[in-house]
Amino acid sequence: MQGGLFIALYDEETLKLYLNRGVYGFLMKPVYTDTPSSRSKHYAVLADYACSREGTDVFFFLKRKIVYGGKIYGNKDSGSFYINGLNSPLGRKSNANLFWDESPRYEATDKAGVFKVNGSDKSQPFMFQFIKTEDTGKYVVSDELYFELGKYPYPLPSNSMQGMGFCTLTPGEVSALMELIGNSKNKIDFSSCEDIQKNGDEQLFDCDLVDIKDDFINEAQLEFTILSTLKPFIDFLSGDYILCRQVPISPFKPMDMDRADICLYSLSEPIKDGTVPNIVIELKRGNANYKAYEQATRYLKWLEKITSQEDFEKIQAFVIADSFTRIKRSKVDTTFEDKIKILSLSTFDFEDLV
Repeated sequence: MQGGLFIALYDEETLKLYLNRGVYGFLMKPVYTDTPSSRSKHYAVLADYACSREGTDVFFFLKRKIVYGGKIYGNKDSGSFYINGLNSPLGRKSNANLFWDESPRYEATDKAGVFKVNGSDKSQPFMFQFIKTEDTGKYVVSDELYFELGKYPYPLPSNSMQGMGFCTLTPGEVSALMELIGNSKNKIDFSSCEDIQKNGDEQLFDCDLVDIKDDFINEAQLEFTILSTLKPFIDFLSGDYILCRQVPISPFKPMDMDRADICLYSLSEPIKDGTVPNIVIELKRGNANYKAYEQATRYLKWLEKITSQEDFEKIQAFVIADSFTRIKRSKVDTTFEDKIKILSLSTFDFEDLV
């Protein structure tokens, strides 16, 4: 079982370029300061990148086609992506070389790696690189996947990504997709593409560039820091997991589905073919209160409904924040007290209800 990334593209020329060169980089606003704005999506994008590990499968979504890219390479135990140039705080911190530059495809600026797209400055400060396989370029019509996933009576990332350009996939979704791709006879010819080449040395992300003790500007930065490596949590998160973020843990609803910040899927004890997480993590930046605990309780109430008693026993929830206002039993539903652990990052210790 593997994790996966589901990436929306908007034109076939871009798809062919990425398939041919074995790369992908999200178009982002460059950040010239050491700290992005708290409203910026900078760390939300980085959190998606941080879910990747060597072997993660890449799928591109274009005009109802789901096209297989390949397997990500780089890091096995931390976020597996490459830092591209100096247009991000991580890029400047690591003095990263600009090894991929799509400026010739757009309107170049006087800043290396920065170009205009519809009048706005864009860059690609972070890149995935993937190994192509015999299945690279093969595709299925998206309905084939959604028919297959219809046997699961709950939303999954790939069928609830409306408005998103990028999402992580559960191991169950990846297994279903890989079987469909393997049986497909449809393939895109990407042998020719635009003439853009990788240039120079590539800087692989190093988890030492981040610190769990940082002052986080938003919850997305906290997500990114935790997802980039689970090493600080190895004492209580032992085992091999696939990492996902912003996963719907909710019944199907017209809007505002509850999404868990981080979900971990065990490779040794998968639940529902790897479509239901073994560990659900709710994050809060700064000082958290009983509301974070209530959110974890809502996740567990739903997971209990869609799993057997045996499977539900495998599920654990964590509420993680910089610190906590003491959570009173009288304020919360204690039905799942044995399943919810409260971790304060300031002390790196668990807290109890009072």
